[in-house]
Amino acid sequence: MSAVSGTRASSRADAPRWADGLLPGCAGVLCFSGTAPATRIAGTIFGPATLTAGRVLIAATLGVLALLLARRLRWPGRSRLAGLLVAGTGQAAGYPLFLALAVEHVPAYHGAVVIGLTPAATAGLSALRTREHLRPRFWLACLVGSASVAAFAIMQGGGSLQVADAWLVAAVLSAAVGYVEGARVSREIGGVQTLCWAMILLTPGAAVILAVSVSSRTFPPISGSAWVAFGYAGVASMFLGSVLFYRALAVGGTARIGQLNLAQPFLAIAWSSLLLGEHLGWAVPITAAVVLACMVVCLSKPGQRASQPPSTASTWPCT
Repeated sequence: MSAVSGTRASSRADAPRWADGLLPGCAGVLCFSGTAPATRIAGTIFGPATLTAGRVLIAATLGVLALLLARRLRWPGRSRLAGLLVAGTGQAAGYPLFLALAVEHVPAYHGAVVIGLTPAATAGLSALRTREHLRPRFWLACLVGSASVAAFAIMQGGGSLQVADAWLVAAVLSAAVGYVEGARVSREIGGVQTLCWAMILLTPGAAVILAVSVSSRTFPPISGSAWVAFGYAGVASMFLGSVLFYRALAVGGTARIGQLNLAQPFLAIAWSSLLLGEHLGWAVPITAAVVLACMVVCLSKPGQRASQPPSTASTWPCT
């Protein structure tokens, strides 16, 4: 009897807890928060295509080095290729490309706030894809937070949505797909391997796009800040932040930890004000208060019921 009790206690101790994903999740969001300002700075100089392809190649290079140093450069298997390609395309290709197209026409803080819809999109896709079950209060908080972000976008657009908002919605959906598929694969091979192999698989296409975009574009004088922004987009936004956030999603639950991204827009707003001198109106703090309150509800004591059988607990990564 004691042996059974000890086994159950050990199983509970070894089981993943959503709180374990908070630290890497917060660190990942901090890395992501500079994406919109960096994209606005670098995208206007290098162009959306060059910046997007460059991000992938930087992350792929770092990924190969990371796997070699960790001695984990092992083929992930044919069965995981589809998930890796979807994750990489959503997060590393669609999201930065659509974001870069959008912030050519709207301020970086506008893009950052609309990107706040990503957690709700991630939660919805996760519930469909991985059968995560969440209580009504979770979905109500998602709805309120998303509605406040949508109202902010409409207000900023003078009473209507702009074309740039369509690009931002496309970026939101791309990121959500990337998070959900990346988290699913990372449960099997780990967050670092997931991100690295996704970037490696995208490298041939990214190299072709970069070569074509560079040869067909005349670049103005490139400042030091543009190079720093370009490097930040590839190293911090694309590689480091993604590795940290994939681990957090896998350990803490995709839908729930995904709500940490609700803080990202307001961190990005602060960066936009400090780095770009963008003026912040009264709607920004009000929207921030509403969205952050929704995040607190979403991250309160879990209302999530484990939908995976106990036998799958060992597939969660330890990276």
